[in-house]
Formats: sequence, C-alpha cells, structure tokens
Amino acid sequence: MQTKSVRRWIRVLHYWLGVIVSLQLLIWLITGVYFNLTPHDELKGMVYNHSHHIEPKALKIDPERLLSAEEVLALSPNNTVEQLTLQMIAGQPVYMLDNQVQRYQHQCQQQSLRHAYSGKPFVIDRHIATQLALNSYMGPGEFISINKLEKAHTEWPKQCNPMWQVNMADELETRIYINAVNGQLIGHKNQQTQVADFMFKLHFMDYLHQGSFNNPFSWLFGLMMLILSLTGLYWVIENLIMKRYRV
Repeated sequence: MQTKSVRRWIRVLHYWLGVIVSLQLLIWLITGVYFNLTPHDELKGMVYNHSHHIEPKALKIDPERLLSAEEVLALSPNNTVEQLTLQMIAGQPVYMLDNQVQRYQHQCQQQSLRHAYSGKPFVIDRHIATQLALNSYMGPGEFISINKLEKAHTEWPKQCNPMWQVNMADELETRIYINAVNGQLIGHKNQQTQVADFMFKLHFMDYLHQGSFNNPFSWLFGLMMLILSLTGLYWVIENLIMKRYRV
C-alpha cells in the first residue's frame, strides 16, 4: 500500500508540475512572438531618441585654457584616480575622474567631474540635465518637468546611480533619464516601453524587479523542470518494469 501511495504521489506531482511548466512555456511563446513582431525602437524607447544616430563630436577645446592632467589630479590629492578622461558635457570641456572604474554604467559609479578650464567641480544639476535630455530628444513634445531620483526606479531596476527624470509633453509621455553622476544618457521610456517592460518581466520571470534573468523565480522554475523530468523518468521506468508498453 505504501508503494502505491508513493507512486500515486509521484504521478500527481508530475501532473501539476506539467501544468505549471506548460503555462510558463506558453508565456514564453506569447512574449517571444511579441518581441519578434514589435519594432526594436519601440521595445527600447528609441522612437524619439536620436542619440544613437549621432556620431561623437570632436572636442572643441582652447588648449591655452586647458588644465593639464597633473593639475587636475593635484586638486584631489586624497583620492586614488584609476582613470582620467576629457570629454564634452553640455558644450563644456570636463575632466571625468574615475576613482574605481566600473564595468557597467548601471553600477555605482565612483566618479567626479571637474571643469577642464577652471578645475572647479562640475555638477550635473537640473539645468545641465535638462539640456542633455533635450539634446537626445527629437520628438514633437515640449519640456514639462524634471525630477531627481536618488533611489533605483522601477523602470531602471539595475541602475545604482541617482538619476534625473525629464518629462516631455508628447503622445507617448516620453521620460528621459540622465545619470546624475556623469551626465550620460541612461535612456528613454514611454507608453510603448511600459508594455515592453511588462513583457520582459513575464519572459524573464523578473517579478522582484531585479532586471535580471538570474532571480529566485528562475531558480524555482529550473528546479521544477528538474523534478518534472525526474518524475517523468521514474514513470517511464515503472511502465517498462510493469511491461505496460506494447509494440
């Protein structure tokens, strides 16, 4: 009787795991079809974002006013700088000092900015963030408002750095995000990306807003797939032993 109870329990477990796994496979199929049918620009919020089409501009710098790297480093003697780069931000020459170079832009940046002429700290304030956002925008809307987000936002769950959110008045309700540490464009979000982000959440089972496929729900689904396979294998072996298969 105990053996029959175990067999019955394995069969019930196999059935229910099959139902749950089948539902997730159906979700993968639906979301996969959506990703293939939806234009890439809509998925990534690039409808009104023309920054990816613009070639980098040459640095317009007055060499007579430009501070040397040694002079800039001397302004921060207590900081260990791994990398020093010169770039243009909102039309201004700026030195970016990396105290610790990060592999990805969404990681917490250990950076500081200094004006390349005066050596004074260069801050990505409200005015500069708005200018940077508008430089990346090619839509018909006008600027509405700007907000500073100190913590991670649901639209950018992996972003560790504070951000400026610039809101535009257009039919897509475009929202432009600027990194408040280094002024780099994080990306655009709008009504289209809301649907796309929801589909990505279903596809990657990212229900905890981690922005990654490597999450507890994926681990759980992998375990369920393993148990489903093992219970199915047990059932096949049992049928072979019981000679239930016929030629």
